[in-house]
Amino acid sequence: MKSLRITTLLIAAAMMAGVSTAGAATEGRIIPTNRVSLEKNGSVIANLTSQAPVDENALIICHGTCMVKLRGVSLVAMDKTEFAVKQIGNFMNIYVKQGKVNFIITDTSRQFAFYVPDGRYIKTEGFVIPASTDNAVKGYIDVTGKATAIGMDRGGMVVQTMNGRQMISQGHAIQLAMAEVPAAAPTQGAAGAGSTGAASLAGVFSHATLGTVVAGVATAAWGVGLLTTINNSGVKTPASPNR
Repeated sequence: MKSLRITTLLIAAAMMAGVSTAGAATEGRIIPTNRVSLEKNGSVIANLTSQAPVDENALIICHGTCMVKLRGVSLVAMDKTEFAVKQIGNFMNIYVKQGKVNFIITDTSRQFAFYVPDGRYIKTEGFVIPASTDNAVKGYIDVTGKATAIGMDRGGMVVQTMNGRQMISQGHAIQLAMAEVPAAAPTQGAAGAGSTGAASLAGVFSHATLGTVVAGVATAAWGVGLLTTINNSGVKTPASPNR
């Protein structure tokens, strides 16, 4: 119950901070509630108990709930979650090795890609904004040993997968097919479960392939009906990335 209260407070704080600083080019920050470890090449290089700049070349390991605050997006990761982030211009890459990361996006002009350990990813094509004065959308990516789920708690998200464009509506999620992740030496690239160094993270973001949706409630193919829904709801649709 205490953990749930902390998580709820962090998410609320992230939304307030995101709304108040939307559009500001601020440096990314890690904010732990207990402790965060940074790992490179299979070795822990730092243990953080207070907020610090984000190291985009390190795997972030949460001991307790932690938050990462970046321009236009806040990430709230659950205990034992391992993840990494990499910004390239207006594009945000988020890799989750294991665990659950909640995201609160206030700058919906940005593009995002969500990566998982088996070398697959999905990328955003736009967001459906709730009809209110608050333009933030909220969702999550949850990675376990058997499945990856990506869902939306507020607003909607249009994503590109191997199945084509899919709509993740508020209150629903899609499940990605998971290939077996082989054991790997720390120097191996994208698909290696043991890959946590800077070179390996670069491989995760550069060598991944689009994921395949195997289950999803109320996902919709891209068509006239979906376009009508988006146009009536207010969607941000940035140009597609060069990949």
